[in-house]
Amino acid sequence: MIKDSSYERVFTGSEINVNYLKNKLDEAGIGSVIRNDQDSALRAGFGPLSDYGSQALLSVKKEDLVRAKYITEKTFSESNLTDTELEQQAKDSRLEEQATELKGARPLISKEEKPKRSFFNIALNAGLLVYSLWRLYPLLEGQELPTYRILLSSFIAVFCTVTLVRHFTKTR
Repeated sequence: MIKDSSYERVFTGSEINVNYLKNKLDEAGIGSVIRNDQDSALRAGFGPLSDYGSQALLSVKKEDLVRAKYITEKTFSESNLTDTELEQQAKDSRLEEQATELKGARPLISKEEKPKRSFFNIALNAGLLVYSLWRLYPLLEGQELPTYRILLSSFIAVFCTVTLVRHFTKTR
């Protein structure tokens, strides 16, 4: 992959085969990385690269290379699955992976669950609320303030108030 990388290429093939093999390696506890130059070129706006076709590269850490090559040979020597069967297995395993949490990894956030706000975020919202209200205080004493100051401070006060109210009133 990269000249001084700690990863070595273990397999090159269709994206379907690479995803299937990646799932097999994940089951064996071997972390792997997929590199797809075709996808990268399309996302960057260069269009399809005819030189590479739809080949994807699967790389593993150098210390796992021997085990990964063994699993690769074992997987594709005993398996005569068609691309559609491999694609179905890859989809099934991705669905199972999303439902469970990986050991030692950051837990997956389900769509129903909202991320928790940090203490710093809450303190920042409370501080901005107090500051924007302090900037509006001269209005209560009858002084004139520039329109931009009134609008900006009011917007910040409303935004911070809504954020804090939503945080403290959500059901747990």
